[in-house]
Amino acid sequence: MIEINHFEEVMQIKLSQTMNGQPLYWAAAYLVDGLLIDTGPRHTAEELVEFLEGKNVRFAVNTHHHEDHIGANYLLQKKFGIKIFAHPEAIPLINQVPKLLQYQEMVWGYPEPTHVYPLPEIIETDHFRFQIIETPSHSVGHVASGIRERLVFYW
Repeated sequence: MIEINHFEEVMQIKLSQTMNGQPLYWAAAYLVDGLLIDTGPRHTAEELVEFLEGKNVRFAVNTHHHEDHIGANYLLQKKFGIKIFAHPEAIPLINQVPKLLQYQEMVWGYPEPTHVYPLPEIIETDHFRFQIIETPSHSVGHVASGIRERLVFYW
């Protein structure tokens, strides 16, 4: 199940496995100016990839290695050929099958191991420059980003 919210230029893509037509637990990915932030759980990967068709996704960032944030990495790389970036400490964890508890497997599913690239300190899109901020309290290699500056172009 997917639900969409818009916050100015940012599209929030809420994702959830359903049971009896009801969402079990929401996860979210965000699309801004061709940058996808997180890829959601494995159980919604096909639906996310289908939704992103034609939306000009150029690259992605995983904020950390948890299964509800990296589940569509493999399919996104396969379908769109995009590069995905993550903190260097998260890379080996994203590139292996995680050990999940039964509820995690049921709610989010097992992500396929994927090769991701080390995250630079700054991520630039056509219109934004994002500063990457390490926030290691939730997990090893956890990051957040803030808009460092808006790039304005005049034609």
